[in-house]
Amino acid sequence: MEPDQELKSLKRGLRTLMALARRRTITIAEAAVELDLPRTTAERILATLETERFITRDPVSKRYSLAPRVLALGEGFTAEDRLVDVARPILFRKTEEIGWPMAIAVAAGERMTVRLTTDSATSLGLHKRHVGSEIAMAASASGLLHLAHLDGVERETMIELLAASHDPAQALARNRPLLDTYLREARRDGYAISPDFGAERSLSVPIFDGQRMRAALVFMYIARSVKHDRLLGTYLPQVRQVAREISVAAFGSGAAAASLNAETASRGG
Repeated sequence: MEPDQELKSLKRGLRTLMALARRRTITIAEAAVELDLPRTTAERILATLETERFITRDPVSKRYSLAPRVLALGEGFTAEDRLVDVARPILFRKTEEIGWPMAIAVAAGERMTVRLTTDSATSLGLHKRHVGSEIAMAASASGLLHLAHLDGVERETMIELLAASHDPAQALARNRPLLDTYLREARRDGYAISPDFGAERSLSVPIFDGQRMRAALVFMYIARSVKHDRLLGTYLPQVRQVAREISVAAFGSGAAAASLNAETASRGG
């Protein structure tokens, strides 16, 4: 956006809210200094925010503070959104290092939805995904990993839904012995590989929030270019480390401990 297209009054209002978030309370004079504005301008901004019920003014001290309505601004910013926000620079940095794209996928009904992808950062001839891209849960590494980390009742319910689906991509859910093998291996090993044996494959590991799997970290590659031994010996440890880094950044050290414990258990350590 060009500078002359920016709404200065809106930017000033947002800066005022940020100042209040830091200072807790503020006077008109303090706001003028904080925002480097004339007192009359700062007063109009505060009055407007008060009229819209984003801030309140104490009648005795004349100090302004944030109002409960401000909480509505953050209601849509979920733990999942925070995860994506902190993961973005980590994933793009790692993609630049290893040359293969990565993504974060979450469950949405019977499918896995891409919330973040670094496809744009590579020039490889892979299928380009975008935020919002979906794939059948039973046809993806991230979906198998998600199913493997559900508790017993939730897992059975979801498998029943997938098995009853008319989507041909959910066919694995109707082959229960084979599906159970995939899920058992995913729980045991702490990762999943896409069941589709086409040219493009994916490896997925969990991103934990405490003991809960919050999302799947997906590593995409071309099968003929990455042999299985190299996938597990070189890339899997790196992808796991990225998942732990994201867990710490998004949810704190406890999430990384859960991830490390799960990884150790999967190795039989």
